Amino acid sequence: MNIAELLIIALALAVDATVYSFSYGLILKQKRLSSSLWLALTVGIFQAGMPLLGYLFGNELKSYVEGFAPLLVLLVFCILGAYIIYEAWSDDAEEDASHATPLAFWALMLVGVATAIDALAVGAGMALGDIGGKVCSVCSLLVQVSIIGGVTFVCSLAAFHSARVLHHLPTRWLETTAGLLLIGLGVHASL
Repeated sequence: MNIAELLIIALALAVDATVYSFSYGLILKQKRLSSSLWLALTVGIFQAGMPLLGYLFGNELKSYVEGFAPLLVLLVFCILGAYIIYEAWSDDAEEDASHATPLAFWALMLVGVATAIDALAVGAGMALGDIGGKVCSVCSLLVQVSIIGGVTFVCSLAAFHSARVLHHLPTRWLETTAGLLLIGLGVHASL
């Protein structure tokens, strides 16, 4: 298992959840501690679960696509990276944050899915390519997805609570960096 590569993947995947947590931390005024813990736990679980599902799905396809798997991994990571960069620089209207309340269960589930969709593709890339190191056993796969989920949990929690202090940082650059990291990992995996 290549820990450095896995940490880069985990950090790149954590960006959506981190940015969401940062934004939510800026606007939420009540029940901050419990809300931040539930949010971080939810996005962490989804970020760990989606690559696991992606790996299982990708492993099923492996025998059919082994010949062009490096190109497929390159394509998936480049599309994900480009999409993250596009989203970072698209002009979205800001939401009215004056009445922010703690997220309900279903809202947390939607945030978890929305911030972890790209992790599904990463899991398939882990099965099809040599992303994050060779998965030799179920145990190593569980360690890898746990690292991804744990990094997301920590980043989300830190972003939520640092929002009041760091509200001046441009999130576009953070997302752009994550997109470029994914593209770079795709290129690396295809070589």
